[in-house]
This record gives sequence, structure tokens and C-alpha cells, in this order.
Amino acid sequence: MLPTMFDNILSKRRRQIDTLKIFNANVSEVKEDSEYRVDFISGSNNLSLLVILGPDFPLEKPVLKIVPAVQHPWVTENGEVTGAPGLLNFTVHSDLGRVVQAIVRELELRPPPLLGGTVSPPCTQRVDISGPMSPNNYGYSGTPPGVPGFSNYRPSMLQNPAKHMSVAFPELNSLSVAELEQLNSSADYLDEFVDSLPVMKEIDRTMEEWITRNEEVATETLSKEGRLQQLRSGVSELWDSASQLKGRHEALNQEYQRLADKYSPQSIRQEVKRAAVRSDEESELIAEKFLNGDVDLDSFLPAYIEKRMLSYCRKTKEEKLSHQLQKLERAGF
Repeated sequence: MLPTMFDNILSKRRRQIDTLKIFNANVSEVKEDSEYRVDFISGSNNLSLLVILGPDFPLEKPVLKIVPAVQHPWVTENGEVTGAPGLLNFTVHSDLGRVVQAIVRELELRPPPLLGGTVSPPCTQRVDISGPMSPNNYGYSGTPPGVPGFSNYRPSMLQNPAKHMSVAFPELNSLSVAELEQLNSSADYLDEFVDSLPVMKEIDRTMEEWITRNEEVATETLSKEGRLQQLRSGVSELWDSASQLKGRHEALNQEYQRLADKYSPQSIRQEVKRAAVRSDEESELIAEKFLNGDVDLDSFLPAYIEKRMLSYCRKTKEEKLSHQLQKLERAGF
């Protein structure tokens, strides 16, 4: 129930924005779906009407501001439009485009002075608003009936209809004066008329196509959920395997570094040097035992000669290795 109500309000909000663009010229979007600007000329002044739509629009009134601010009964000192009849009676069934059009039409036909400035020169040329609800499209020479603040319309003011045919909305050309008056005074009748326009039907058709396409994409996306779960599980397993391999790699790398340090040329040279020192110490210990009479000559000579030869051999290897390492260092290795 709530989504349906929300969609209905959103649809009405979009329809209000569409009618703002349909019934008014020079409409530009300042902030998507929430702020618009209508530029127009009032006498010799270039004015802009800012249309600010709150989050609860169209359940709440829009905020309308004239920039720069003007002196007018409908407008406050800060430029906000508060006294326009269409704005005072605004409801969810009102037409934002027509309310804005009436305000713009009022300021175009009766240019007000700028706030704090001089009075703008009166409008001497006929103002032609290109919107479909403009007087020229109806064939009126004066203000259209039902526009707040004007009561001087008479049927006798009709001019040549063929001269003022609507190009933007030719459907209006076949309506009688009574039908136009009903269109101007009844929001429900206007909604029905707008819904019957080909442009609105085309918008509805396009929306239906996009809704269908979105549903197809959503269905296709949901159909891939199982495959996505399988891929996610596979990625999780691969991640665990990669984590284990990473730990194994770090352990092997540490072992490699330890062995590399142990068997590096410098480490080997130091080990050979220490082994030569140990052989010297062992030969000295054998000689000391012989001198003390603890070992006889036959046992002393083989042991002593073996240790001394081992010591000399290790010293020779250590010196040779040191010489080779020095040459490598001088070569830049």
C-alpha cells in the first residue's frame, strides 16, 4: 500500500514538473527535480522566477521567488511570491505550470518597479508567450479567463481565430470557447486533457518500456544470484589457499635468508678462520701434554703433525678466500 501511494505522489510530482515546462517558455533546471528557473522580460527588466519544490511537493505548496525582487502586492520584500491567488489556493490538484504562467503573465503585462529602483517603463509591445496556454493560442487579445487578478475578459474580445492557431498543441484549435473556459477553470478537466495529448501518451509509453526493461534486467540479475554465490565461495576458497601459500612462502623465505647468511662467502671465511684457530689450540695442547710427560714420543708426533698440517691448510684457504673476496669487492660485486 505504501509503495503504491509513494509512486502515485511521485507520478503527480513529475506531472507537475512536466506541465511547468509545457505551459512556460525559457524553463531551465537548476537542481534536478527540486529547483527550476523561468526567465522572462518585464518591461525593460530581465526577471527570473525561481520555482523551489520541497520534498513533500505536491502535497505542500511550492516556493516561488522573483529575482531581482520587485515591488508588487503579490511579492514580499525578499522577493518571495506569496499573494498570487493560484498559489494561495494551491492544492495537490492544482496545476503548477498554470500558476507560474499566471504570475509571469501578470508581471509581463504590468511591469512592476524593482525593489529600491525606479519604475520600469510600461510594456508598449505585445508580449507573446510561446506556451500552449498563452492568449495568442486561444485567439484572445486580452488576459485569458480565469487568470487571478483579471476580470475584464469578454467573449466579444475574440479576434480572428485562424491568425492565432496553436502550433505547439494543435488539439486546442478544435476546442470551443466553453471548452477552453472549462479547461481553464477545472483542474480535473485539464488533467484529463493533458493525459490525452500525444506527447503525454508517448511519455507514458516510454515509461512503460523502461519499466518493462528494468523488470527484465532485475529478473536477469536475480537469475545469476546462484552463480554469483558459487563464484563467491570459489573466491573464498582460493583466498584461504592463497593465505596458506603466503604463510608457507614467508617461512621458506626466512629459512632461505638464514641459510644464505650462513653459507655466504664472508661467513665461510670466518668459519675457516675459527677452525684454523681451533687446530692451533689443539696442537698446542698436544705439545704441552708431551712436555709434561703425559704422552710418549710415538703418540705425540703423529697427532701434533696432523693438527699443525690441518691448521696450516685452513689458514691457507682462509687467506686465499680473503684475497678473492677483496678482488670481488674492488670489482664492485
